[in-house]
Amino acid sequence: MKKLLLTLFCFINLCAIGEPLRGGVIEEYIPDGFFGSWGVISKIKDSNNPMMFNTQSRDVWMLSGYSNILILENLESGAKSEITIKEKSLDNKTLKFERQKIIEKSGIKTIYKEIVSFILDGNNFKGTDNFIVEKYKNNKLLEKNYANYTISGVRISGKSPN
Repeated sequence: MKKLLLTLFCFINLCAIGEPLRGGVIEEYIPDGFFGSWGVISKIKDSNNPMMFNTQSRDVWMLSGYSNILILENLESGAKSEITIKEKSLDNKTLKFERQKIIEKSGIKTIYKEIVSFILDGNNFKGTDNFIVEKYKNNKLLEKNYANYTISGVRISGKSPN
């Protein structure tokens, strides 16, 4: 009986020492072809207040990321954003995202919204960037301004799509 208990005890302890296996699956939301640095031009197409928005801009962007997080850096200004992508690209050529920033100052809440959609075409992309700026006081809308931009980008460096 002692030998049986001792054998059972040793067997249980030896088996418990093993490391459990771990694994996982990462679902990619950002098409690989967007990663790299890009020369980007945006031009205003439509606005209800053109004096509030830039009519045109030329920037250098660095796009990187993982899973559903897009990291966008403007190499000229030093600005950096981490954006959560909510819609997975079905064609591996489309990138869509929205972001929002809220600032409250002196009883006025300003909400900055941006809705972006890009379509990759080899070493280029084209798309739209829509800005909305809303100002509220006591939860009442005071002012709403918008600008719709056309965007085009040319790859400077990075992995070309297959």
